[in-house]
Amino acid sequence: MKALSIFTSIGFLFTLLLAMPGHISAQDPVLPPTNLGLANVFDGIAGKPGFLYQSYVQVFQTRDIYDQHGNKGPASLKINSVATLYQLIYLSRIRVFSGNLGFTVILPVAQVSASNAGGVAPSVNPKAWGDPILGTAVQWSDKKLFGKAFSHRTELDVSLPLGAYNTAYNINPSAHLFSFGLYHTFTLMLDQKFSVSSRNQVNYNTHIIGTKAQPGTFYNGNFSVDYAILPSLRIAVATYLLAQFNQDRFDGHGDYYAAQYGITNTRERVVGYGPGLAYFLPRGGLIEAKGFLETAVQNRPAGFRPTLRAAIPLGK
Repeated sequence: MKALSIFTSIGFLFTLLLAMPGHISAQDPVLPPTNLGLANVFDGIAGKPGFLYQSYVQVFQTRDIYDQHGNKGPASLKINSVATLYQLIYLSRIRVFSGNLGFTVILPVAQVSASNAGGVAPSVNPKAWGDPILGTAVQWSDKKLFGKAFSHRTELDVSLPLGAYNTAYNINPSAHLFSFGLYHTFTLMLDQKFSVSSRNQVNYNTHIIGTKAQPGTFYNGNFSVDYAILPSLRIAVATYLLAQFNQDRFDGHGDYYAAQYGITNTRERVVGYGPGLAYFLPRGGLIEAKGFLETAVQNRPAGFRPTLRAAIPLGK
C-alpha cells in the first residue's frame, strides 16, 4: 500500500506515512492535488476582458482507502478536510493566436482533522497555507463549432512549493515540489437549454525537494452536461477523472518501489460523479454547487466531495 494523501482541491497535498499494525507502509510519493470537480458548468467561458474573482470551497470526507489493486484496505484511518481557494483572474485585451491573453493566481488554505480508531492518528501541520499557483492562458470566446456557440481556453499553470511544510508532521499543506499543469477547457452551447463543458489537463511533477522521490505524470479531467430549468438556474450532471500514466520514481528509477517494497503498481486513479446546480447572478456572476461520490479508486482514499464555486466579475 502506498503512502496516503488527501486531495481536497487545487493547491493542497497532505502526505501521510502510516505505521500500520504489523507492518510499515511504503513511503511512496503521492500525486500533488489538482482540479477535481472544482469547475464544471460554463468552465470554458471567461466573460469580458477585465478582472474576475473566483473562490472555491471543497470538503473531503474519507470513506475508505484502496490499495494498488483497487481493493479496500483494513485501515480505520479517517481524514476530513475543508479547503478554500482564492483565485484572481485577469483577462487582457492583448491578442495572442486570435485569442485574449490572461493571467491567474490561486492561493489555497485548508483545515484538516485526522483520526484512527485502530491506532494512533497522524499528526497534522497546524499551518494552513498551501502552494500558490500561477497561470498564463489564452481565451477564445464567442467562436463556433458545428454551427454552435463555442468558447475555450488553454492554460499553463505552475504550482510553487511555498506552502507550509515541516517533516515533523505526517500531513502538510504543501506538496514541497514544483508541478506543471497544461489544460484545455471548453463549453459548447448545444442550444439555449443544453450545454456541455469539459476540462482536460496533463500534469508533470519534479522530485520532492530534499528527496529523490518523484510522483508520476498524470491526467485529470472534469466533464458536465447541464440543462436550463429557468433563465438563471441550470441543473447538471458532473464528473471528474484522475489517472496516473507512469510509475512513481526514486532517483530516476520507476521500478524502485516494486523492488524495495513489493508495490508493483504505484499509479493512482479515481472517478467522481454527482449532481450539480448553477445559479447565474446579475452582471455575469455564477454560483455552482455539486456533490461527488468517488469510485474506481486505486492507491488513494475514496470519499464524498461536496464543492462550491463562486465567480464574480470585478468592475463594470
